[in-house]
Amino acid sequence: MAKAPAATIAGFGFGAIGLVALAATLLTAARLTQAAPVRDYAVEVSATVQESPPRIDFSWTPDLSALEYVIYKKSVGDTAWTGPIAVLPGADTSFTDTDVAVGHAYEYSFRKTPSFIADTVSVASGDSLTFTIWDSWGDGICCSNGLGSYTVTGCDVVYASGGKFRWKKSTSFVVGTPGNPCSELVVAITLDIFGQETTWQLTDARTAQVLAQGGPYAPPEFGHILAGIRAPALEDPGTVLLLVSEPLAGPLAAEIERLELDMIRDGYGVCRHDIPDGTPVPTVKDQIVNECGRDPAITTLFLLGHIAVPYSGDVISGHLDQNGAWPADCYYGELDGLWTDSSVSDTSASRPENHNVPGDGKFDQTFLPSDVDLQVGRVDLSHLPAFALGEVGLVQRYLDKNHAFRSGQVDVPRRAMIQDRLGELYGSAYACNGWRNFTVMFGSAGVESGNWIPGLQNDAYLCALGCAGGSYTSCAGVVSTSDFATLNFYAVFTMLMGSYFGDWDTTNNLMRAALASAGYPLTCFWAGCPPWHLHHMALGYPAGYSARLTQNNHTLYTIGYGGRQIHTALMGDPTLNPFVVRPPGNLHLEGLAGHEIRLTWTASSDSMVGYHVYRAESLSDRFVRVTSDVVADTSYVDSAPLPDWAVYMVRAVKLETTGSGTYFDLSAGAIDSIGAGAGVDPNSRQVWLRNSPNPFGSGTDITFGLARPARVTLQIHDVAGRLVRVVDAGRLKAGRHTLAWNGTDAHGRPVASGVYFLSLDADGATLSRKAIKLR
Repeated sequence: MAKAPAATIAGFGFGAIGLVALAATLLTAARLTQAAPVRDYAVEVSATVQESPPRIDFSWTPDLSALEYVIYKKSVGDTAWTGPIAVLPGADTSFTDTDVAVGHAYEYSFRKTPSFIADTVSVASGDSLTFTIWDSWGDGICCSNGLGSYTVTGCDVVYASGGKFRWKKSTSFVVGTPGNPCSELVVAITLDIFGQETTWQLTDARTAQVLAQGGPYAPPEFGHILAGIRAPALEDPGTVLLLVSEPLAGPLAAEIERLELDMIRDGYGVCRHDIPDGTPVPTVKDQIVNECGRDPAITTLFLLGHIAVPYSGDVISGHLDQNGAWPADCYYGELDGLWTDSSVSDTSASRPENHNVPGDGKFDQTFLPSDVDLQVGRVDLSHLPAFALGEVGLVQRYLDKNHAFRSGQVDVPRRAMIQDRLGELYGSAYACNGWRNFTVMFGSAGVESGNWIPGLQNDAYLCALGCAGGSYTSCAGVVSTSDFATLNFYAVFTMLMGSYFGDWDTTNNLMRAALASAGYPLTCFWAGCPPWHLHHMALGYPAGYSARLTQNNHTLYTIGYGGRQIHTALMGDPTLNPFVVRPPGNLHLEGLAGHEIRLTWTASSDSMVGYHVYRAESLSDRFVRVTSDVVADTSYVDSAPLPDWAVYMVRAVKLETTGSGTYFDLSAGAIDSIGAGAGVDPNSRQVWLRNSPNPFGSGTDITFGLARPARVTLQIHDVAGRLVRVVDAGRLKAGRHTLAWNGTDAHGRPVASGVYFLSLDADGATLSRKAIKLR
């Protein structure tokens, strides 16, 4: 087998050195003499669970050519694998772990081929030796196709190390010293994605006798899964820093405020800032850093609209017209690394945006200077003239379908589609980004091959991957910007692999066009450069978590071309997760004698374990759960309410079953608010007052009860005490009454978003209540 030049392999950059035959080296590795089927490069693993006694049963698609399966295990927060916990014959297709507990999740790595090799070699102390490592395509093992490295060590001495070389690297040394004799060396290699290119020898420097050798190695074949039994819900995902392009803030005020409320209902805090058009990258970054310094709870950055795009690096593509600086949203999410603009000088690209010279505002770094701190996602639908709608209309459509999905208004089958027009590509096997990640979500039966057109017009899927040769506006034979502009696509989480896709800040760009399209798409990213690791999403983690994990990955998971490079980015809302629970509805708050608050609501239409009740002083404060156990009924009494004002939220709790086991999933919350004593006048007990919905958008119903006939007047004031509107309801009989307020002032003009005070006077008995207006 020989590797073709980079320019002929679907346009991807694999070092761009030239054509080098591998046949001679591959004679010693029968496993590599012919290309493996694409899916053999993945371990398509899924899990089922049992609670008593607790066990997790794993199964995977058989691979007749597999030699063995090595299984590793760790806790979610661990930064290194321990183990292996099992080594199985290649014919096996299942494994059971009984060292597990209910209420926990565990992360597993299944590997058919190793990404790390360590060979021990016996030598004579005092010998002169030469270690030589070869890469048969001339791009070393770092950094074009991964972040590979090698070390030769003995008795705590490093004799050779590196990874960034071209065809070969030789290091001569004398092993041991009279004072520190050494008779054993360890050759350790972390491979890049093309292990079949790597060979090495350890020779006697005087006689040229070969003492040890290794390679070629198989490309990585792996799968990862986060599996659990009744794993806990992700109740507190932190705060979202929502940066909104100011030109969108006015015309889309209602939709953006609905987005804020949707994120609050999903447990996030929200800190919003509108960014004036033309604000430069450093100013945006300063605001992000300042906000994160002020609020350490910020975990997520959501860029909505055309906020300035950072560019960085001297990225080496398979296309000379694209080398240079690429879009780098990770710059906004990386808070404490050193970014410079003084050394890179490359103007070879056809797009001026990719040019990078010292002092031009584009950064030097091709690789992350330190880990990304925030989960970053961008929805930028500017400069898409292929669509009939302009930017405002496209963003409005995106926010509408975002709300419909996350509030459970659309029912999307739990399955995925993969269209692969690239194939094996010498071990790259980009379609495996789908086979290994989708199987942990839906099981092997929920993942299928198909064509985006017409497949995604005829049927709906939660996830879809397309792989083909590409350009800025097309994934050849799969989908194009024109297709996104004219057809409906019914897949929510989309990913595409092809040339130019990582350079997404272009007119009519394909990746951004996916979000602008009609139908369901809410995320899109370049799947394969590097490989994305989405397995946490199968237990309810948001898309932004997987984006940050992929950006920061170095040695924890298999890494390929583009690893830790600055271009890895998520197009779409970073707070989304694939499994939506339908929320409860019609939350009603009622004050009781003794200042207790009764909450009642209508049940979720999903199969529920129960409900949790949360409380905060205002929408801008963090909600705290007040129920220790789930509430099985659709009512709850808060016997110790807050002394002044409280906002309540009720979330349905579902035991979710996915291809990775079971976990508790939470619905979006039903929200309402009430003031202390708002239900009962402690003197006359004759008046109660509430409004619904609260918060409200276009209008709210103000409902009150009278124990006896009374003349009723309603006054509405803003937070500054200014009288906004007076409603004279006249004399009313005893009983329940409703007044509708459409959110306008005395002159019929819509009032601004904010807090308003409703003051009801019934023959001298008065009550007040806060109402929150969201435009």
